[in-house]
Amino acid sequence: MIEQNDNDTTINYFGSWGSYRVPFVPQNPISREEAEQRKNYYIAYYNSERQLICFEKFANGKLEWKDEYVYWNNGKLKMRRMTKADKSVIIQQFDHRGRIVL
Repeated sequence: MIEQNDNDTTINYFGSWGSYRVPFVPQNPISREEAEQRKNYYIAYYNSERQLICFEKFANGKLEWKDEYVYWNNGKLKMRRMTKADKSVIIQQFDHRGRIVL
């Protein structure tokens, strides 16, 4: 199911995700109604360029973690901010080629 909000952000619901690379790759699209019936589901937010800008995992109706992404002008990942349920935050920076900066 695809939803559109006022600022050109597209919202999609998913049953799972694939790959441990970032940004994550949402898989198995589901409707909002189906998501609300599941124990676990994911919400993906895309900008007008179809880049994943936020990815949230819900478990038992509560937000378990959230990833937010910022991109360079060339489309490569610039920054990842992961917020966990306990409000702890992990930030990763990436160079212009999309490689993590240590």
